[in-house]
Amino acid sequence: MTRGREERWAAGRTAAPHPARPALHVVLLAALLLGGCGIYTFSGSIPGGMKTIAVPPFENQTAEFGLVEDLTDELIDRFIKDGTLKVKDLRDAESALYGTIVRVDDVPFTIRPDESVEEYKVTITVVIRFEDLVHGKVLWEERMSQFGVYPFSGGSSAQREEGLQEADKKLTDDILNKTVSGW
Repeated sequence: MTRGREERWAAGRTAAPHPARPALHVVLLAALLLGGCGIYTFSGSIPGGMKTIAVPPFENQTAEFGLVEDLTDELIDRFIKDGTLKVKDLRDAESALYGTIVRVDDVPFTIRPDESVEEYKVTITVVIRFEDLVHGKVLWEERMSQFGVYPFSGGSSAQREEGLQEADKKLTDDILNKTVSGW
Protein backbone atom coordinates (compact mmCIF):
# COMPACT_ATOMS: atom_id res chain seq x y z
CA MET A 1 0.00 0.00 0.00
CA THR A 2 1.30 3.41 -0.87
CA ARG A 3 1.13 6.18 1.59
CA GLY A 4 -0.29 9.53 0.67
CA ARG A 5 1.70 12.73 0.55
CA GLU A 6 0.40 13.89 3.96
CA GLU A 7 1.36 10.61 5.62
CA ARG A 8 4.87 10.70 4.16
CA TRP A 9 5.29 14.32 5.29
CA ALA A 10 4.05 13.52 8.81
CA ALA A 11 6.28 10.44 8.99
CA GLY A 12 9.31 12.56 8.04
CA ARG A 13 8.49 15.11 10.76
CA THR A 14 8.40 12.52 13.50
CA ALA A 15 11.45 10.64 12.39
CA ALA A 16 14.62 10.78 14.47
CA PRO A 17 16.89 13.72 13.56
CA HIS A 18 19.87 13.09 11.36
CA PRO A 19 22.95 12.59 13.60
CA ALA A 20 24.99 15.31 11.82
CA ARG A 21 22.34 18.04 12.21
CA PRO A 22 22.98 19.01 15.87
CA ALA A 23 26.72 19.31 15.20
CA LEU A 24 26.00 21.42 12.11
CA HIS A 25 23.71 23.69 14.15
CA VAL A 26 26.39 24.19 16.80
CA VAL A 27 29.02 25.03 14.17
CA LEU A 28 26.69 27.50 12.42
CA LEU A 29 25.71 29.15 15.70
CA ALA A 30 29.35 29.47 16.79
CA ALA A 31 30.29 30.98 13.41
CA LEU A 32 27.51 33.55 13.68
CA LEU A 33 28.34 34.50 17.26
CA LEU A 34 32.10 34.60 16.90
CA GLY A 35 32.29 35.86 13.34
CA GLY A 36 31.91 39.50 14.31
CA CYS A 37 34.43 39.43 17.16
CA GLY A 38 37.44 40.04 14.95
CA ILE A 39 35.82 43.02 13.25
CA TYR A 40 34.85 45.17 16.23
CA THR A 41 37.43 47.32 17.99
CA PHE A 42 37.27 49.76 20.88
CA SER A 43 39.80 52.11 19.31
CA GLY A 44 38.62 55.00 17.19
CA SER A 45 39.13 55.36 13.52
CA ILE A 46 40.10 58.71 12.10
CA PRO A 47 38.44 59.63 8.81
CA GLY A 48 40.60 59.50 5.71
CA GLY A 49 43.29 57.52 7.48
CA MET A 50 44.83 60.62 9.06
CA LYS A 51 47.91 59.87 11.10
CA THR A 52 49.12 63.32 12.22
CA ILE A 53 47.71 66.29 14.10
CA ALA A 54 48.85 69.81 14.94
CA VAL A 55 47.74 71.54 18.13
CA PRO A 56 48.52 75.25 17.80
CA PRO A 57 48.28 77.40 20.95
CA PHE A 58 44.70 78.14 21.93
CA GLU A 59 43.31 81.64 21.71
CA ASN A 60 42.24 83.22 24.98
CA GLN A 61 39.21 85.47 25.31
CA THR A 62 39.48 85.58 29.12
CA ALA A 63 41.68 87.44 31.57
CA GLU A 64 43.25 84.18 32.83
CA PHE A 65 47.03 84.30 32.60
CA GLY A 66 48.89 81.07 31.74
CA LEU A 67 45.78 79.03 30.94
CA VAL A 68 46.53 78.92 27.20
CA GLU A 69 49.93 77.33 27.74
CA ASP A 70 48.63 74.88 30.36
CA LEU A 71 45.70 73.71 28.25
CA THR A 72 47.67 73.47 24.99
CA ASP A 73 50.57 71.61 26.64
CA GLU A 74 48.25 69.20 28.46
CA LEU A 75 46.41 68.45 25.20
CA ILE A 76 49.64 67.80 23.29
CA ASP A 77 50.83 65.49 26.10
CA ARG A 78 47.52 63.57 25.97
CA PHE A 79 47.83 63.04 22.19
CA ILE A 80 51.44 61.89 22.56
CA LYS A 81 50.50 59.40 25.31
CA ASP A 82 47.47 58.16 23.35
CA GLY A 83 49.49 57.59 20.15
CA THR A 84 46.51 57.40 17.77
CA LEU A 85 47.62 60.59 16.03
CA LYS A 86 51.24 61.71 15.92
CA VAL A 87 51.71 65.35 16.95
CA LYS A 88 53.42 67.40 14.22
CA ASP A 89 54.05 71.01 13.39
CA LEU A 90 51.13 72.73 11.62
CA ARG A 91 52.90 72.78 8.22
CA ASP A 92 53.54 68.99 8.36
CA ALA A 93 50.23 67.77 9.84
CA GLU A 94 47.21 66.24 8.09
CA SER A 95 44.79 67.61 10.69
CA ALA A 96 44.66 70.40 13.24
CA LEU A 97 42.83 71.06 16.47
CA TYR A 98 42.11 74.74 17.08
CA GLY A 99 40.77 76.00 20.38
CA THR A 100 39.55 79.20 21.97
CA ILE A 101 39.12 79.61 25.72
CA VAL A 102 35.89 81.59 25.93
CA ARG A 103 35.06 81.57 29.63
CA VAL A 104 36.37 80.77 33.11
CA ASP A 105 33.90 80.90 36.00
CA ASP A 106 34.29 80.41 39.74
CA VAL A 107 31.12 79.67 41.72
CA PRO A 108 30.52 78.37 45.25
CA PHE A 109 30.29 74.57 45.23
CA THR A 110 30.03 73.50 48.87
CA ILE A 111 28.54 75.65 51.64
CA ARG A 112 29.24 75.14 55.35
CA PRO A 113 26.44 75.12 57.98
CA ASP A 114 27.34 78.73 58.85
CA GLU A 115 26.66 79.59 55.16
CA SER A 116 30.30 80.32 54.35
CA VAL A 117 31.90 78.82 51.24
CA GLU A 118 33.90 75.65 51.79
CA GLU A 119 34.72 74.79 48.15
CA TYR A 120 34.55 76.55 44.82
CA LYS A 121 33.98 75.08 41.39
CA VAL A 122 35.99 76.58 38.55
CA THR A 123 34.66 75.88 35.03
CA ILE A 124 36.66 76.29 31.83
CA THR A 125 34.67 76.64 28.59
CA VAL A 126 36.34 76.29 25.19
CA VAL A 127 35.29 76.16 21.55
CA ILE A 128 37.18 73.43 19.70
CA ARG A 129 37.42 72.89 15.94
CA PHE A 130 38.98 69.77 14.36
CA GLU A 131 40.00 70.27 10.72
CA ASP A 132 41.14 67.96 7.96
CA LEU A 133 43.99 70.01 6.46
CA VAL A 134 44.40 67.73 3.43
CA HIS A 135 40.81 68.20 2.22
CA GLY A 136 40.27 71.62 3.78
CA LYS A 137 37.15 70.79 5.75
CA VAL A 138 35.96 71.06 9.34
CA LEU A 139 35.34 67.58 10.76
CA TRP A 140 33.69 68.81 13.95
CA GLU A 141 33.30 71.93 16.03
CA GLU A 142 31.97 71.97 19.56
CA ARG A 143 31.68 74.07 22.70
CA MET A 144 32.97 72.07 25.69
CA SER A 145 33.11 72.78 29.42
CA GLN A 146 34.66 71.00 32.37
CA PHE A 147 35.19 71.90 36.00
CA GLY A 148 37.52 71.39 38.92
CA VAL A 149 36.83 71.86 42.62
CA TYR A 150 39.15 73.56 45.07
CA PRO A 151 38.91 74.34 48.80
CA PHE A 152 38.38 77.92 49.87
CA SER A 153 40.53 78.80 52.83
CA GLY A 154 41.59 82.38 52.52
CA GLY A 155 41.51 82.46 48.72
CA SER A 156 44.89 80.84 48.02
CA SER A 157 45.84 81.03 44.34
CA ALA A 158 47.64 77.68 44.66
CA GLN A 159 44.36 76.01 45.62
CA ARG A 160 42.56 77.63 42.69
CA GLU A 161 45.38 76.43 40.42
CA GLU A 162 44.63 72.84 41.54
CA GLY A 163 41.00 73.33 40.51
CA LEU A 164 42.08 74.72 37.13
CA GLN A 165 44.40 71.75 36.60
CA GLU A 166 41.57 69.32 37.37
CA ALA A 167 39.29 71.10 34.87
CA ASP A 168 42.17 71.15 32.37
CA LYS A 169 42.69 67.38 32.61
CA LYS A 170 38.97 66.59 32.24
CA LEU A 171 38.69 68.94 29.28
CA THR A 172 41.71 67.51 27.47
CA ASP A 173 40.38 63.99 28.04
CA ASP A 174 37.05 65.03 26.46
CA ILE A 175 38.78 66.68 23.49
CA LEU A 176 41.07 63.70 22.91
CA ASN A 177 38.17 61.23 23.10
CA LYS A 178 36.02 63.29 20.74
CA THR A 179 38.90 63.55 18.27
CA VAL A 180 40.07 59.92 18.18
CA SER A 181 36.92 58.02 19.19
CA GLY A 182 34.07 60.24 18.08
CA TRP A 183 33.57 58.42 14.80
